[in-house]
Amino acid sequence: MNRAVLVRRASIIVVVTVVLDQLTKWWAETALSDGDTFGIMPTLEFDLAYNSGFSFSTGSSQGQWVGLLVIVLCGFLATLIWKATDPLRLAILATILGGALGNLIDRLFRGDGGFLSGKVIDFIDVSWYAVFNIADIFVVCGCIAYVIVELRDHRGAAE
Repeated sequence: MNRAVLVRRASIIVVVTVVLDQLTKWWAETALSDGDTFGIMPTLEFDLAYNSGFSFSTGSSQGQWVGLLVIVLCGFLATLIWKATDPLRLAILATILGGALGNLIDRLFRGDGGFLSGKVIDFIDVSWYAVFNIADIFVVCGCIAYVIVELRDHRGAAE
């Protein structure tokens, strides 16, 4: 497949992922900022939270380091996307990059304490598990899909 077509597809996936993430975070801040929650099911609700750390709010005092790590990882993902020749791998990597950029935008622009002082907006609250956002879903599902594709291809190459 033509390199320009692959890059265009990856760019579209990244942009759509970031836009979906930022729109849902805007909705969450607008609809839930007064402390209201929106119940979906008994153990699932929309509940606004801010996370300065990484998964499960661990490392909350390390937000700037987490942000720097995300910047490096975004560069690494962009390099992998640029080198990708398989459309499926490219789409998966672009999804992961879009999710990472969605959360990085929060760290860059949703704080007032300096560079990377922002907190990531989380609002999907699974009461028995964690509070997360759309970007997190894209990153986690993308990583799972990437592992599955790699295992499938590795198994196929070994046969």
